[in-house]
Amino acid sequence: MPALKNPRHEAFARAIFAGLFQPNPYPTHGHAYVAVGYRAKGVGKAGGSAEVNASRLLKNAKIFDRVRELQEQAAELTKETADKCVQELNELRRDAHSNKAYGAAVAAVMGKAKILNFITDQVDANQQVDFNSAQSMSDIGRKLLQSIGFKEPDDVSIHRAIELNDTFIDGLQAIHQRAQALMLEQG
Repeated sequence: MPALKNPRHEAFARAIFAGLFQPNPYPTHGHAYVAVGYRAKGVGKAGGSAEVNASRLLKNAKIFDRVRELQEQAAELTKETADKCVQELNELRRDAHSNKAYGAAVAAVMGKAKILNFITDQVDANQQVDFNSAQSMSDIGRKLLQSIGFKEPDDVSIHRAIELNDTFIDGLQAIHQRAQALMLEQG
């Protein structure tokens, strides 16, 4: 289906489509209705003329079909983009591997894995770990492991995390001591 003949209908369909994917460009259909040039009162109010008219336009089969078509086009473009990225990364991996640039080859494979959602760099938003509530070193060890996605660490893992944290702290203290010694020598 090509763009709708009525430019306001096309603009309205696109505004509704945009509202599906962007964080609140048009909080209500009435806002989208007014944004594309229609005049109405009661934008955002239930029963307001903007909302009523927007609802009526959405019942128009051509507008509804156009919104659905825009969704399908976006889905197809997203698929093509992911496929294209994977193809390009495969080519880069082959080139890097043939040049024995294994770091670049691994980076290409990791990029491909991320695109395909085999792995992610993000910790789940629900896994935000609050270290302020830690009451003991055991709590700190558990929270350290949870911060990297280990949901329910066992006692042995917690103990190892504490040991690693102690080693890390020792290293930081050594850096501090060396810096202080240098300052005394220069002072």
